[in-house]
Amino acid sequence: MLNIEMLKTCLELARISKATYAGPIRHNIYSYGNIPFEHQKIIHGSFGRGYCRIFWNKFTVVVSFRGTRESVDWTISNLKAFPVLLRDCPEATDVYVHRGFQRTLDYGDKTTELRSLDAIIDYLKEYNLLDRKIVITGHSLGGALAVLFAVKCRSSFPDVMHTNLDHVITFGSPAVGLSRFREFYGNLAEKTIRVVNNSDAVPFTPPFFYKHVGTEIWLQKDGLYTNVGWPTRLKNALKSPFSKLSSDHSMTAYIEQLQKEIITMESHNKSMQLTR
Repeated sequence: MLNIEMLKTCLELARISKATYAGPIRHNIYSYGNIPFEHQKIIHGSFGRGYCRIFWNKFTVVVSFRGTRESVDWTISNLKAFPVLLRDCPEATDVYVHRGFQRTLDYGDKTTELRSLDAIIDYLKEYNLLDRKIVITGHSLGGALAVLFAVKCRSSFPDVMHTNLDHVITFGSPAVGLSRFREFYGNLAEKTIRVVNNSDAVPFTPPFFYKHVGTEIWLQKDGLYTNVGWPTRLKNALKSPFSKLSSDHSMTAYIEQLQKEIITMESHNKSMQLTR
């Protein structure tokens, strides 16, 4: 069972993932571990718009990727499902990932004129952010990018990631790679949580041979479930109104369901204390 503190962490990161879609925002109204962020940096993607934000305070750095927002994201990212070899990880052998998702990390950052992956890593080094807890998150396409970034960051900084990676937490993420990628992901899976809301259709994609990584947390009206697998979720989705496949994917729906689950857990804990 997911404890309430971990659920509150998921809620913090859900709010951050939603904020990553926005234009200019005040970073100090967001937090990790209830400690507000002191700084942020934006990395740009399609049409020069922000698609990744780095938030940090004295203790934690959070790298957050946004999901699909522009039509070009579909052209470049979501529809290019043919598997290609994983790049930037020279230790990987015959590891195949979604072509479009990997290409999205090659977007050009307009500020640094580097590809986005390199810009993120340079910021982490420039601001000495690798010496604190590292958290990687994202919604939808952003969840896929979070998983890809985790393995590429591990390749660049294996000791740092082994010591400082706190969590990779995604929301409504599609699968990223084939079975060898799941093997290559290795012990990163121990710190990876995939949150899936009710009938959200996106985690069923892409079809055929693609494998998810990490622990699945499935949010339902009657509670949350762990690692139920896609057949159970698909059976539930087929019973739901077609509109739910889309509406359950929104970050607003994820945040609302997480809030409800936290309230339920807190109420249950109070009841247990009163009966002792």
